[in-house]
Amino acid sequence: MKIDLDNVWGDPKFINGVPIYPVLMKDILNLYEATTCLLIPKNSMRDPKVIKMSYLSFLIEQGRYKENEHLLDKLDNLLKLITRTDNIDYHLDEKNKLVISIDGDGFIKDKDFEKIREIVGIQNLIETKDNSLGSDFDKAKAKAKMDISNRKGQMADLEQQIIAYKCIQKVSYEEIKNSTIYQFKKEIERIDLIKSADILQSAQYNGMVSFKEGTKIPHWLDYIKDKSPDDDLVLSKEQLDQISKKNGLVNK
Repeated sequence: MKIDLDNVWGDPKFINGVPIYPVLMKDILNLYEATTCLLIPKNSMRDPKVIKMSYLSFLIEQGRYKENEHLLDKLDNLLKLITRTDNIDYHLDEKNKLVISIDGDGFIKDKDFEKIREIVGIQNLIETKDNSLGSDFDKAKAKAKMDISNRKGQMADLEQQIIAYKCIQKVSYEEIKNSTIYQFKKEIERIDLIKSADILQSAQYNGMVSFKEGTKIPHWLDYIKDKSPDDDLVLSKEQLDQISKKNGLVNK
């Protein structure tokens, strides 16, 4: 099994000589704003030509309309964030395909962009793919997620997470700013597990609580499984049938 520690150390990945850096906490809001250009539901559009397009070609095509010019600004800002350079140039190759040059050396083409989307998502623990399955399905998913969120209670927002992290880790805000988003989020997740394990184990040892035989008490070094945005999501069979019928899908 190959172990990849690049994200833990905050090291870049490389595509055609282009370094793709993880984004730092000080730029997290800029990243969230820029990555909206990666979340247009291309796959839910009816036009077969659009569906067959690569995402980068689709994005450039959409950006040619005046009302969508902001998408190209977001793409440019995203590329500057993840390559850590302002030296970005856009031109067409001999096949009339877009090529994005970075610092005059490396380059990004259509086929590379999908890999970059994936890297950006993994490096920064955010959703960057178009997983839409039609407006009705997406609306049902959004409602189910809201219901789950309401049942679980409100989670601390980003500002409160940063303050809590500073209090627990006894680090400066400057240190937090210069850690990567991946490091910050993964450390928050591990701290939560450590605290929970400490409380439960201490309560058990002091005889304050007892557990059924076979119950596994959390350990501070337990494996934490990566979560998908839809992990807690369950749609009823009735909801799925209604969505399938409306979108012309037949259950056999």
